[in-house]
Amino acid sequence: MNYLAVMIGGAFGALLRFIVSSAVNKYSAISFPAGTLTVNVIGSFVLVFFTVLTIEKLSIDPLWRMFFAVGFLGAFTTFSTFSYETIALFQDGEYIKAVANILLNNLLSISAGIGGLIVAKALM
Repeated sequence: MNYLAVMIGGAFGALLRFIVSSAVNKYSAISFPAGTLTVNVIGSFVLVFFTVLTIEKLSIDPLWRMFFAVGFLGAFTTFSTFSYETIALFQDGEYIKAVANILLNNLLSISAGIGGLIVAKALM
C-alpha cells in the first residue's frame, strides 16, 4: 500500500510541479529558472509545515503521510531539475546566474522550511 500511495502522490505532485513551474517561467520577466526556484521554495515550506503539524499536533494515518510527504511533495520539489539547470547555466557561461541559482534555491528553500516550522508551531 505504501508503494501505491507514493506512486499516486508522485503523479499528482509531478503534474502540479509542471503546471506551477511552466506558469512561473511563462510570466517571468527574467531569463532565469524561476519556476524551479518557486516550486523548491513552496515545497520546502509545505513539507516542513506538514511534517511538524502531523507529527506534533494532528494524528493522521501514516499512509496519508507517505502519499503527501514522500509522493506528492517528493515529486513536486525539483532538486534534480535544479541540478541540471545549474550545470546548464555553467556550461553556457552564465556563471553569475548559476551561482545565483545555487544560493537562491538553497537559502530560500531552507528559509521557507523554517517558515513552515514557525507557522506550524504557532498554530499549535
